[in-house]
Amino acid sequence: MKYMWPVLLVAFRALYFVYSLWCLFFPVAALWLMAALVQGHSLLGVEASQWTRALLALLVAFAAILVALVYLRRSPADPNPFQSAFLSWFGTLRGFWNRHPGDMVKFKLPSGFLVENPQAYRVGGRDMQEVLQHIEPGDILLRGFDGYVDGMLIRRASVCSEKDFQPGWFTHAALYMGALTEQDRAAVPAAFQQREDFFQPGPQMLIHAMAKGVHCQDLLTFCRSDYLAVLRLRPQTLPQDMGAVIQGARLSALQKIGDSYDFDASDTKTFSRFSCSELVFYCLREIHEALQLKPLPHALFPLSPFNTTWCLLRRVTIVPDDFYALVRSGTLECVWQDRISAQRQSRSPQPGLRGRQGQAA
Repeated sequence: MKYMWPVLLVAFRALYFVYSLWCLFFPVAALWLMAALVQGHSLLGVEASQWTRALLALLVAFAAILVALVYLRRSPADPNPFQSAFLSWFGTLRGFWNRHPGDMVKFKLPSGFLVENPQAYRVGGRDMQEVLQHIEPGDILLRGFDGYVDGMLIRRASVCSEKDFQPGWFTHAALYMGALTEQDRAAVPAAFQQREDFFQPGPQMLIHAMAKGVHCQDLLTFCRSDYLAVLRLRPQTLPQDMGAVIQGARLSALQKIGDSYDFDASDTKTFSRFSCSELVFYCLREIHEALQLKPLPHALFPLSPFNTTWCLLRRVTIVPDDFYALVRSGTLECVWQDRISAQRQSRSPQPGLRGRQGQAA
């Protein structure tokens, strides 16, 4: 028993470290593996067996350092540091086994992985209570997450000139409806009126576009995120009554339920399919000029700010951060945002950013 805990610590902790590196560098590792196979199990003139021995040597070195660091951090109150180090780390592991990928996934192959100390969503219960107290029908919701690969790409889809190649922050947008009732069902296209996964009544509902298409969702479900902001139209900037604008936007969103998702994020004219931002843009089409809202040139700059010439996916479209930019210009008001988003914006104070700042969980 004396040596069991350091052995377990070395065996599992060191192997998990290798697993984590594999996950992090999976694209590079996959290319390396294919190159090695093409070159007859050698790479850069080095045989695969030599690479294997080198990697095993690194693993042994890491294990030795791990044991040494744990031993040096022992204390009188912790007589068996290897046991406490292993069990405290082991208790942070959470396994995920996904048997039901999203509806739009063509090959629904199961997948699983381990995560060390997964953090809950930063937006917590107290934040949601504050949002419920301040949100009103017609408000625009922006949210973002940590860790999602598509979110990282969306953030890198910068406005070419206005943002000076700076990445964005929010990755999804929605329009808050307030209460949806049975009377609203009549405005939904007939094919989706009885589809609960696209339309269902509720006291706090929103409409947004995701992979399966335009659909409604409960506000609290939407709020489960890492970053969140609530934006509101300013009555003094609108050419008509605020209530009429909100009612028009609400009706437009209901009529588009069931429309397909715009994976290209490039349809800001025909409105036959929608990305999340394009849907909100469409619903507010009567007041584009008053909001100073228009499609802008966006592109993916993987090497920015060092590369200011080459880019990928150049297109004219709308992204979630374009709505937040209207807060800076003063045509929208930020009535609530999570603490981290507020701190990020406070580094460069701009007009219109004095909304309530929630406490991130």
